[in-house]
Amino acid sequence: MLTTAATNRRWLGFELSVLRRLKFSSIAIPFAGEPDLEWYLKFWGKQVLTNDICQWAWWMARALVENQGEILGEEDVSLVLSEAYVPRRRLHNPALGRAMSEIDAVWFDTVWLNIQQIENEFRRALAITHALRAGDYVFSFGPETADLKRPLSEIFINLWRRQRDVINNGQANYCINRDAHEFVRGARTDLMFARFPRPEGLSALRRGVVGWRETWVRGTADDWDYLIANQRGRLGDDVMSKEHYLQLISNFLTRAAHIPKWAISHTEDGFISTAEIGDVIRQFRRIEVIYNKDFSDVVSGRNTFIVIA
Repeated sequence: MLTTAATNRRWLGFELSVLRRLKFSSIAIPFAGEPDLEWYLKFWGKQVLTNDICQWAWWMARALVENQGEILGEEDVSLVLSEAYVPRRRLHNPALGRAMSEIDAVWFDTVWLNIQQIENEFRRALAITHALRAGDYVFSFGPETADLKRPLSEIFINLWRRQRDVINNGQANYCINRDAHEFVRGARTDLMFARFPRPEGLSALRRGVVGWRETWVRGTADDWDYLIANQRGRLGDDVMSKEHYLQLISNFLTRAAHIPKWAISHTEDGFISTAEIGDVIRQFRRIEVIYNKDFSDVVSGRNTFIVIA
């Protein structure tokens, strides 16, 4: 049985194998998420323009994509971890106490406050990235295994020591934190690579690890209602009907019509088929080829397609 990490690597490997076959020098990614794909594209010498409405994804992309050489030093790490476990009268971000144990909430709350003191924005982005990875570590334990967790400061230091290389590829890479429709309308690249949000929208992401990430990075849970409300009538909204979802995709592709080539990744989950996505794309341009990868050997695995148009 594959672990989640192994499954994600296979998905990433499939996407990279398809993109290597295409001729392009610049790429726009309007729904970025974690910047693993972007890091490899940057390593290949491509100009990468990436966007995500969530600030946690934006900060991670700034650390690994927009950053051309800044690294987190020992002094920065010492600042981040200073008095991390010292309790205070109350948490700066009370939402953390509802998502994890008291001692973990104190650590993340203090670390967030310490990170705000790092003046260089790319080093701050790297510190945020390592702290988010430490959050993944925390949420990988259940109640029955929580006693096996190592101290989070130790985990942070290990992540820092094993951090991915920061690459200077000589390109004007940049990362944006906007609605994807606004981003893609202004993007001028050879290729757009899009993984459309699921029909449950941002409201579903509010729960779970992704929601915790955004709450921690922003320092508050108060912005979620604003984020969700701003996606009404756009991809990222909570939609119930297939027709509505396909119309939102069509509206988005209208704004991307100036980008010469599209690569659209779609995983079939029983709601929307690749054929239906293809019908929407054909309203704008001819489909050149469709690549398919069968993930049926993975738990809840599905067929994933990348449509080149």
